[in-house]
Amino acid sequence: MENFNNLIIEPNLILSSFKEGDKPLLCQYLNDAELYRNTLMVPNPYTDVDAANWLDLTFKELEEHGHPINWAIRGENDELIGGIGCFLAGGKNYHADEIGYWLAKPLRGKGIMSKVVRSYCNYLFESRPDLARIEAKVFPFNPASVRLLEKIGFEREGYAKKLKQKKGEYLDCVLLACFRDTLLLN
Repeated sequence: MENFNNLIIEPNLILSSFKEGDKPLLCQYLNDAELYRNTLMVPNPYTDVDAANWLDLTFKELEEHGHPINWAIRGENDELIGGIGCFLAGGKNYHADEIGYWLAKPLRGKGIMSKVVRSYCNYLFESRPDLARIEAKVFPFNPASVRLLEKIGFEREGYAKKLKQKKGEYLDCVLLACFRDTLLLN
């Protein structure tokens, strides 16, 4: 599955590092009201400056770690179609990490993210021997993401009230996790 800085999921579905040339598609795809609503960190509107800052962050991560922490999801012709990453927990919680992801609106509901999230989580477990669990904290108004995670083997662990804060508003989250000893399904 791994090839230099790429994770090949299928011939036309690859995780790679972000590239400077991704800026226009980042701006196009991340200026999406539904995506903004369902994510914590994506600003709205999403500007050229936001894209430049994001790319700078990913380039620094790549330089520091030798591989991406936040990966570009690429479809046909190596075109950016989404992103997935983790938060690199450290210290006492190094055994657990949290993932986040997004996909361009025209491609949602086609089974792409099931393949991506499953492959990415399996990669995390393979590459980080101390990692015991991967968590996802999903807003309850995003049931598609909850279904996706449960479909590939994440377990629903609970519901946390006012866990996240966005623009001064506290938001509840559905808590899900998968574990090293759990096979993630297609």
